[in-house]
Amino acid sequence: MIKVAVIAGTPVDTQMGVDYLNKKNAEYELPVVYPVYMPVSDSCDAQLKFQYSSYEEKHKRMDEIFDAAIADGIKDFFIYCNSLSGAFDFETYKEEKGVRIYTPLQVYRKLGKSYNRVGCVAANNLSTFNIEKTLIESNDQIYMIGSGNMSMVSSIEEGLPPAEIMKRCGVDTLARYFEENGCECFLLGCTHFPYLKEEIAKVTKLPIIDPADEMFEAMLQGAEED
Repeated sequence: MIKVAVIAGTPVDTQMGVDYLNKKNAEYELPVVYPVYMPVSDSCDAQLKFQYSSYEEKHKRMDEIFDAAIADGIKDFFIYCNSLSGAFDFETYKEEKGVRIYTPLQVYRKLGKSYNRVGCVAANNLSTFNIEKTLIESNDQIYMIGSGNMSMVSSIEEGLPPAEIMKRCGVDTLARYFEENGCECFLLGCTHFPYLKEEIAKVTKLPIIDPADEMFEAMLQGAEED
């Protein structure tokens, strides 16, 4: 069994990450991962400020989390937060710490090779920028139409029903906008947004991309190679 630290921006999306891995466990005869809950911030507002803070401040907070996890014998880190994965250089940091880190941005590098026009909704525009930058690194001809919407994140954190959030935040309108602009997929650029996946599927024929599944498969493969 892989003992893995689940790191995300707030208690809510960190718990979503734990729940996701436990759901994946249920698909196997025996559990394959043991998720450890490790949020970075205590609220959406605090996490947004953290993401725009200095590199030194972010590095200090990451050290606090990672050092505690490493002392507990953890080598695998599951970054269940799109905006966080774009706000900190985890690729360099994993070499610094000598651990395995799995992030949505790693998946986007592969995704860029599969599509030419992508519609993406993320938590904020720092996140949309980093997703677009990552996609372009793998395909300089790709075109992304992006939207950053913290109100969707806040509504999910409040526990509002998915159908109500769709209406309140205009997600059905956004899906039509993506379609009308020739997008080939609807990218969930925030790990909160699988909460809305079933409702989004009702209003669009576009494939809905959730990077968590590929992160999970990469984690299993990385553990097998250890």
